Amino acid sequence: MKIAYIYDVIYPETIGGVEKRIHEIGIRLSRQGHEVHLYGMKYWDGPDVIVRNGIVIHGVCQVMNLYTGGRRSILQAVRYTAGLALPLLHTDADIIDCQNFPYFPAVISYLISRLTKRVLVVTWHEFWGYYWFSYLGVRGIIGLLIERLALWCSPRAIAVSPLTAGQMLQAGYYRDIPVIPNGIDLSAIDGVAPASTISDIIFVARFIPEKHPELVVQAVRCLVSSGMDIKCIMVGDGPEFSPVQELIRRYDLSERITCTGFLADHNEVVSLMKSSKVFILPSEREGFGIAAIEALACGLQLVTARHPRNAASAHVLPGGGYLAEMDAGDIATGIKMCLLTGPDESVIKAYVNRHDWDQIASSLEKYYESLYS
Repeated sequence: MKIAYIYDVIYPETIGGVEKRIHEIGIRLSRQGHEVHLYGMKYWDGPDVIVRNGIVIHGVCQVMNLYTGGRRSILQAVRYTAGLALPLLHTDADIIDCQNFPYFPAVISYLISRLTKRVLVVTWHEFWGYYWFSYLGVRGIIGLLIERLALWCSPRAIAVSPLTAGQMLQAGYYRDIPVIPNGIDLSAIDGVAPASTISDIIFVARFIPEKHPELVVQAVRCLVSSGMDIKCIMVGDGPEFSPVQELIRRYDLSERITCTGFLADHNEVVSLMKSSKVFILPSEREGFGIAAIEALACGLQLVTARHPRNAASAHVLPGGGYLAEMDAGDIATGIKMCLLTGPDESVIKAYVNRHDWDQIASSLEKYYESLYS
């Protein structure tokens, strides 16, 4: 089969759940003899089309900042979609797999698939629904309507979590939605040695308001105030990076919390996880939470937020973590409990083994074949 993935950002130039999924599944499908293409922004110099790890990558527009004023840039989404139209019109892919966000590509993919008789699948990583009003206020009606349009333009849909599938069905989606989750590369993780830098807790995520990196700092402050000797590492970058650094200085926690910024080498991130004890993700919105599963595979316990839009909360296992309220004090309580009790290794191992990328890629390959045959 010839498979075309549609997403604006590319791994490893950016390290997020969606681009990581496409990368891991794409290289495995390529090894199985399928021709895999990815249409994204052009992060490199030279020709518009390159081959990397067996994936043919098309740069459809010059790279642009994803965020403006701390929120996803509409101009970037429009520019990417405009650049996507002509290359996608000329593709001879058997399957087009478009990621649902930032919505506009799903609409153009639908129109082109109808015109060219291609099979279109839209992979939904999140469904926001009325959350748009919390995100944009009254202007959220625009996001809500565009999301519903993208849902209507999804003749076949995949969800990466039961949470997202349920939200889509509640919004009126009328077809079956197979859940094909994200995964982890267990063999690669097993081959990484722990870092020399030791920490008690680690945060790995984009520094954006929805991830609440400030609650990590506040939780550390609570633990230090209670007399605990705590070391924390925060990995990532984004619009909230500078405010978080300022908060660390204000609370006099510079010797307790280290912010590494963005780390391009994923093995370095895994290495830091392996030298820590608790993974903290106080996020109010996760479509799946790959980093949380990776942390479990590294032997860490997970402390994440109890929130109706946080799919990573499903990864909190008995003996494997703590589900906290969106409150620094309760997050600190969860961290302390995990540090004192330690993980249930057998429970965690059984769970992560079900999320190996080899199994995920095989499931998706079978689904594609059912559509193509």
